[in-house]
Amino acid sequence: MTQVENQSEAAVRERSPGADFIDIVVFLIPCLRFIQLKLVGVLSGSDILVLVVFLVLVFRRGMRIETPAGKLLMLLCSLWLVSQCVTDIVRHSAFTDYARGWSNIGMTIAYLAVLWTLLYGRPRRVVLYGWGLVLGGILTFFISPDDLMNDYPWKFGIGIPVTLAVFLLASRKECSGHWPITFSAGIGVVNFALGARGIGGFCLATVLYLLVTRYMHRKGMGSRKLKARSLVTIVASMIIGLAGILWAYQIAASSGILGADARNKYETQASGQYGILLGGRVEMLGYLPAIYDSPILGHGSWAKDPTYLIAEHQALALMGYSFADEVSTDEMEAGLIPTHSYIFGAWVDAGILGAVFWGWIWVMTLRILMQVHPSSALLMPLLCFAAFSLLWDILFSPYGAEMRIISPYYIVLVISYWRKSPHTVSEVVLGVAK
Repeated sequence: MTQVENQSEAAVRERSPGADFIDIVVFLIPCLRFIQLKLVGVLSGSDILVLVVFLVLVFRRGMRIETPAGKLLMLLCSLWLVSQCVTDIVRHSAFTDYARGWSNIGMTIAYLAVLWTLLYGRPRRVVLYGWGLVLGGILTFFISPDDLMNDYPWKFGIGIPVTLAVFLLASRKECSGHWPITFSAGIGVVNFALGARGIGGFCLATVLYLLVTRYMHRKGMGSRKLKARSLVTIVASMIIGLAGILWAYQIAASSGILGADARNKYETQASGQYGILLGGRVEMLGYLPAIYDSPILGHGSWAKDPTYLIAEHQALALMGYSFADEVSTDEMEAGLIPTHSYIFGAWVDAGILGAVFWGWIWVMTLRILMQVHPSSALLMPLLCFAAFSLLWDILFSPYGAEMRIISPYYIVLVISYWRKSPHTVSEVVLGVAK
């Protein structure tokens, strides 16, 4: 570790516990997400509070981003915003589009800066923010649900906060032995049974990771820098395990064990030449041509061009998917380029610098998972769930108002483990950590 990194880590460790008022603010930031204000886009109570805290930190010179990783994170996110501004100017994007695009990236910068300053190096506040997300998600479901929450109450509503609550409990010091794995597996099965395949997959991937790393440490294979054999063991075990999970899901869904809705959805998405692997994420047939046509500059905020939507459905028809002709008049009139991905959505809208930001986070997350920490490491189940969520969401989920409250939290948590040895992250006891 370099001298700069040593000084940065020392600065983090020397931070004071912070006043109770700051802890309350940390809890309230995600908790207030149920307050929804519709301006150009949707501004939540969480956004408003983060902006206030961000401005206070700026004017009082209280922003603390000392580590090289934190500085690089903020630089890349700022370049994403600059690239989006340039693209919108060149493309002559409509005001309502670039106002939403710029504010979305600007809010991401605010969240990252505030959460890094208030949470980095303070596990107790990491837990407080997590419980704020849990309560905020529950309040949003009951007070201000959107259409997706009403249509799919578990998958897009109550399931996310309940799952996060389970991982927060599984990460407590008192939850030792096999209990973290049991809790993770249990909530994973519940998610699959209730139609939340993605969240269920993150849970079961966490189970596999915890089992593999526990086995490796017992065999003396765990180390800060993995040997080739250890790396191959992790990768092979994860691939085999995830393939087994996918196979089990296919059997359960197609046989009706998970219910009629799950069976119908599976049969529809698996109806084409490449099965559910493509049928579940068809947007790539639209955004890949869009990126190919403008890989450097991008197409502008909320990029619109029905040509790519038509290309997507034509490709689906050629590959034999039964839902190839299911495109509404409203979708065609809006003409939004389909993305459904953090990294590819940023690439389509803002150009290559948007992809660089999310690509760097994806690589960092993967590298952190390649560090084998013992099962006693601080917040290990929560870290794994956050890491696998990021790896999936960056590639296959849309980034918007809800996720900019959650994803920066996951990013700060995951990068907190970078440059830390297994011994370092195991020293701190959850509940009394500063």
